[in-house]
Amino acid sequence: MRNDQPNLCLSTVVDVPIRLRRAIHLNDVVLVKRIIHSNPGKLKNPDLNDNGNTSLHLAAQLGFLEIAQFLVDSGHEDDAVSRNVNWNTPLHLAVETSIPIAVFLATRFPQCIPWKNKQGADVVMLSARTAPPPPNSSISTTTSPSPPPSSQQAPTTAPQLLLSTLLQLSPVPTRILLTAADLDGNTALHYASAYGQLKAIRALLAAGANPGAKNKYSWTPDAYSSTVQAEVYFRGLVGGVNESGGGGVGGGGGGGGGGAVGVGLRREGERGGLSRGGGGSGLRIVRTGEETGSGMEMRGGDGRRRAGSAE
Repeated sequence: MRNDQPNLCLSTVVDVPIRLRRAIHLNDVVLVKRIIHSNPGKLKNPDLNDNGNTSLHLAAQLGFLEIAQFLVDSGHEDDAVSRNVNWNTPLHLAVETSIPIAVFLATRFPQCIPWKNKQGADVVMLSARTAPPPPNSSISTTTSPSPPPSSQQAPTTAPQLLLSTLLQLSPVPTRILLTAADLDGNTALHYASAYGQLKAIRALLAAGANPGAKNKYSWTPDAYSSTVQAEVYFRGLVGGVNESGGGGVGGGGGGGGGGAVGVGLRREGERGGLSRGGGGSGLRIVRTGEETGSGMEMRGGDGRRRAGSAE
């Protein structure tokens, strides 16, 4: 028999790391187990083409609880909790995609709750900006906010329960998590306001978040309200704060009052404020005038003008 024919089997073999990632994408638990049992050294399998995400990052991002549980039980995090190149742990990804996985990871690794990524955002901030889909819905990895509800009576929902669970499981006191800020000084309440997550706003305020907290540009959370409706809802929840001499929820801008705009606000592409999109930020603030009284315009990633901004 001639041996000069190409070996088609060898030529079509797929590397183990690729096969494992494909199996996770397909939510094929049996295949994932088979690959890991045959190749235990590939358990973490970081993907340098995907921000260094490990197998557990991928399962958390896709919302596959059974695979995530198997990976953890197999020792995925035994040496150390995984962090990708953006310093996100699997929990950072799960809080925006899957409540069951987020609760599972927070319960198994509560020390991760106050950890911050490269943007200075912890999991409480990220969960505050996103309402994850319910457990039985199709998983979506988008970070776009859902439209704010019209009712001012916001019943307890899964996102609120997730926030409460994170605050309860955290090894650090709740007050520290609620006052924690990212690189731009934004708290979890800033994130919830900027993304129109009204139920998260209610949950954070109920937990003791300060509605008058200012970021490094002297903006309070309500100044980032994504719609008029959201701003009215926010002010309705904390209407008594200003009257009692609290932190001042009406902020509208820098602490210097008047029409000055010299607060170092960024143009798109520079670091500052909250900018929507991947990586962990929220709303960009666009300069519209130089101390001329023409005011400031605050726009979301979709270009919408903030309530009360300059025309």
